[in-house]
Amino acid sequence: MLRSAIEACPDDLWDDRAHGAPFWHLAYHALFYADFYLSDNAETFQAIVRNVAEKFSPQDFHVDKAMFLPGDYQQFGGVVTTPEGAFTRTQLLEYADHCLRKSDETFKKLTDNLALERCGFPWYNLNVGEFLLNNLRHTQHHTGQLVMLLRRHANIGIDWLRTEGNQPPPPTW
Repeated sequence: MLRSAIEACPDDLWDDRAHGAPFWHLAYHALFYADFYLSDNAETFQAIVRNVAEKFSPQDFHVDKAMFLPGDYQQFGGVVTTPEGAFTRTQLLEYADHCLRKSDETFKKLTDNLALERCGFPWYNLNVGEFLLNNLRHTQHHTGQLVMLLRRHANIGIDWLRTEGNQPPPPTW
């Protein structure tokens, strides 16, 4: 749904800063943290779980503090702002594809035992299963913001899980 929202955003809303962080910045924030808290393969993921992960590398187009949203992160004393130049739709769509692949790989390799291990991010007191759900929750939180912006400022609805006519899929029972 995040990818669908990025695709649907009209050009005039993409970098509109009249009501806070622009659309692209909210989308980038969600993608950055989805990417940061996932891994490329089981070995890297287990390394993260054991707190010995390789250094995370942001996308080539990343700029300093672009992952932070204005108004959040009080520890930076108000220095967090939206970067001056907007990231492109193409950059964020490619990033969304990257994050979807990482998510699929991570969940395919997730075992019951791994899900119960302590996550490797010391600022979260969660096991891996809870941590992955928290990451998904964060992504959906910001996806909801983007969908609301589309509906409120462009009267655009986003299909639920890529279904037609904004209708959930029929029951399978």
